[in-house]
Amino acid sequence: MAITIDDEWKNFISPDYDEGLSDDINIENDNEIISNLDLELSEAPKATEIYISTKSKIAYLNKEINLKEVFWNIPVISYAKPVNGVIKKQMKFNSLCQEELDIVAENLKTETYFEEQIITSINNPNGRIKFKDIRKVSIGISKKDIMSYRCKKKSAFYNCFVIIMRIKIKDAFKEFHIKVFNTGKLEIPGIQTDEIFEEVLKNIIHNLQPHVKEKLEYLQTSDTVLINSNFNCGFYINRETLFDILKFKYNIHCIYDPCSYPGIQCKFYYNPQLTVQTGSQISQEDKDNKKYNKIVEVSFMIFRTGSILIVGMCNDDVLFAIYEFLKVLLCTEFHKINQKLITAENKISKDKKKKVRRKIIQVDVES
Repeated sequence: MAITIDDEWKNFISPDYDEGLSDDINIENDNEIISNLDLELSEAPKATEIYISTKSKIAYLNKEINLKEVFWNIPVISYAKPVNGVIKKQMKFNSLCQEELDIVAENLKTETYFEEQIITSINNPNGRIKFKDIRKVSIGISKKDIMSYRCKKKSAFYNCFVIIMRIKIKDAFKEFHIKVFNTGKLEIPGIQTDEIFEEVLKNIIHNLQPHVKEKLEYLQTSDTVLINSNFNCGFYINRETLFDILKFKYNIHCIYDPCSYPGIQCKFYYNPQLTVQTGSQISQEDKDNKKYNKIVEVSFMIFRTGSILIVGMCNDDVLFAIYEFLKVLLCTEFHKINQKLITAENKISKDKKKKVRRKIIQVDVES
């Protein structure tokens, strides 16, 4: 708290003059100066290791899949049984006549638990479109059905079906959401390591093979379509200053609008043809001349709390190259962008009180 010379004089000539007040103010000002000096002299803290939260992977089978035949033949295990297997399956059915819809209804008669979401239903013999029925059929139950309070129903993709597979990973069961396309393509989100990816592929073939005549194998080529990762630099960041540095010093494509998004949104352009990565934007001249044709574009977001997210379609080599680049950049510009170091005392707690909700689940137990 600053005090003017007039206030100091009034306090001095007052009969209630308090000598300790002036000393307290001087001590407070000295502490503020020392604090600012420590901030300038402090070294950049070591950033945390990068943490890969999830990957979305794509794999390919060597054979095409007859979707309707395989979908109805895949057995769904009981949710209560602690074993590996398919606990839920979903598929969108497009029926152009009553006979096709009857086949769906007939197959559902043998299922214990299922749900039908009618998307379109037209039955008008005199109309331009005489009959059309589109519905999503879900058979089985998953953890999300029990724990989630989501009311809005999602649609489904054509040319594929979804299986939710339960697999035991390191003494704990996990559920994986897998899209199986008619071309044999497999889309698997939520993968953290290559070992888990291999285990999931092995279980997919184990469940599909009994319902496919040809021998199923997965091709060695696989793609990473999305990777989510994060790390923390260890100090609070002045976003306005860092935004100017990124844009004008490093020529990084970035956007900062705190009214719409709390972090600095950036794009890193990884160029495998360069020995030293700068992440800077590609000039229009180079684009027109097609000088670089293998550029990998990866997004990263920097927040005031020191958290950095790296998200994009890339492999691990590109991800770690961007991680190292950002660590060096933040360390180099530390004294310009540092607000204060993150300690146990000033660390923001993310523990939020969750609203307690009740959900009634009816279970029929066979005698």
